Amino acid sequence: MEDALRESEARFALFMHHLPGIAFLKDLHGRYVYVSPGFVKLTGRAPGLCVGSSDEEYWPESAERLRAEDQYVIETGRALTVEDSRTRGGETRQYETVKFAIPDKDGATIRVGGMSVDISHRRVAEETRKALLFRLANAREEEQRRISRELHDDLIQRLAAMVLDLDQIETEGSARVKAGLRALEHQIVQTVEVARHLAHALHPSELEDLSLVAVLRSYCEDFARREGIAVEVRSRKVPRELPREIGGCVYRVAQESLSNVAKHSAAKRVSVMLEGTGNSIRLRVKDSGVGFGAGPPEQHVGLGLRGMEERVRILRGNFHVRSQSGKGTQITAEIPLEA
Repeated sequence: MEDALRESEARFALFMHHLPGIAFLKDLHGRYVYVSPGFVKLTGRAPGLCVGSSDEEYWPESAERLRAEDQYVIETGRALTVEDSRTRGGETRQYETVKFAIPDKDGATIRVGGMSVDISHRRVAEETRKALLFRLANAREEEQRRISRELHDDLIQRLAAMVLDLDQIETEGSARVKAGLRALEHQIVQTVEVARHLAHALHPSELEDLSLVAVLRSYCEDFARREGIAVEVRSRKVPRELPREIGGCVYRVAQESLSNVAKHSAAKRVSVMLEGTGNSIRLRVKDSGVGFGAGPPEQHVGLGLRGMEERVRILRGNFHVRSQSGKGTQITAEIPLEA
């Protein structure tokens, strides 16, 4: 039995030595009764000094929170996953920790076990990815701005000039020529409207001159006329001036949300609420349409939801979709003003 015990302990020690993380056991009073080599390396203390110590000796600024986490595990018996940071030698690292209860034969918790994994590289990769997506989104937005300006300043102006020339020719031509010119003029006017709509869809130039509330209200009025869907627009405490990235993001989310309403919801009315909450701006688009049931939202709608969410996440915002079959859909996006 002693040989078997020594063999088991040797295997356990070997496992802990090669564990790419940190493992520990605590008693019910928060004292460490076992620590892995990774824990010893993190704290810089000899193994014998780690056992019997507490969090107050290592991370006094976090000790109260760590004790509360341990107490939750002890009282509920449930595992708890948390993320926090640890600083040693002037370097701060991010860790993901799982804490769990270890019961006795009667099911009562007698120890709190834990394992921590360094996720600093993952965090850096996530931040790098977000920064890259932000730059790509800005580049795409700038390209849309450029195309919008070209449509407005070149194509639309040329078409408008053609209308004036046709009008002049019409006054001098025969009845048959006049009829043909009127038909051609009508087609050009329609083309002008299409080009103007495309330019506005690519980038509403009013965002640079007017408030987000005014531009959004104007778009909703145009949407209501075009789609025959009643739109109620409300606003509250929205800053007059917003960073271009935030204003553009909120506008795009509203635009895509209304587009989904027109394509999928069969709704007769929709409400748009834009409000400032002190340190953030929140958009809520709610329709009275068919909605959808259980399952991922993109499974049911699938057009633009991922794009909207990614755009909001890039600015460190929150994006939620709530829907119920037969009771409509609500899309909420909230972006911090410091984004």
